Amino acid sequence: MQRILAADIGGTNCRFARFSLESERLTLERVVWIKSAGLLDTDMVLTALSRELETPLDTADAFVLGLAGPVSDGLHGKLTNGSLEVDFSDLKARYGIPRCRVINDFMAEAYGCLTEIGDQARCIVKPELEATPPATASRGVLGAGTGLGTASLVHDGRGGWLPVPAEGGHTTFPFVGDEENDFHKFVCSELGYPYARGDDILTGKGLSLLHRYLTGERLEAREVGEKALSRDTPTLRWYSRLYARACRNWILTTLCRRGLWIAGGIASRNPLSVTSEYFLEEFYSTPHFEALIRSVPVYLIENKNSGLWGAAQAGFELLRREAA
Repeated sequence: MQRILAADIGGTNCRFARFSLESERLTLERVVWIKSAGLLDTDMVLTALSRELETPLDTADAFVLGLAGPVSDGLHGKLTNGSLEVDFSDLKARYGIPRCRVINDFMAEAYGCLTEIGDQARCIVKPELEATPPATASRGVLGAGTGLGTASLVHDGRGGWLPVPAEGGHTTFPFVGDEENDFHKFVCSELGYPYARGDDILTGKGLSLLHRYLTGERLEAREVGEKALSRDTPTLRWYSRLYARACRNWILTTLCRRGLWIAGGIASRNPLSVTSEYFLEEFYSTPHFEALIRSVPVYLIENKNSGLWGAAQAGFELLRREAA
């Protein structure tokens, strides 16, 4: 049996987990959540991980950290919505961890789709047009929380899958019509930006801005979810429509005929935002490639530890490649 330690660090929450790997099967043994605030460097992360999981670091066969931010060379990364910077270049010498890697958090979500978490995701949009995609068809992953993440999975031609990172959340968000463009002007004025990104619109801060624009109420994202995304409200109508547009665009960008998996805390806590009639209406509203959109299933990942499973799967891949 081998041991894999996993971390999934976002702008708000930090999750740690210990997995066992036996006969190519991952088993989650322990998981702990703490707040990301206060974690500033590699040492602080590893000290917290060892303490919270009650596990000596040198007993791990692999450690993978999924980080909500840009990652370079698999060893360095910086949290987009926070101060944390990590450097894994000398973990073996300093902590006795033989195999380690830093990956983008949505690469972790993509890896998670290859585990039981992907299989357990709830199908929220069934294909309207019957079509059997090839077994090698790509898969898309998208989700909003503190940030908006995107990724995809492409077949490697040898029976495996390659997660492909992306920064789709930082592209210009598409607005349609005068009402939406007025909202766009409001967002730009509030944030001091020349244009709004998906990261400004679908995330927690975007949800708060949208609700304030529509109602005048200043609420935190969680409060908006509880008050305005659990029933039919103007906020639900707008947010569902905007989320569906982002999903449709990511399908067209990645050609993920095998399906789109929605991750992230906002949708999992407020499922009506991606299952309402307003979501479906916008999702199918396209004058181009309608057949493609109507043939792609959409899944909602409801397991809040999906990123940890993905990080563990990435650790499994590290061990498997070494053994090959």
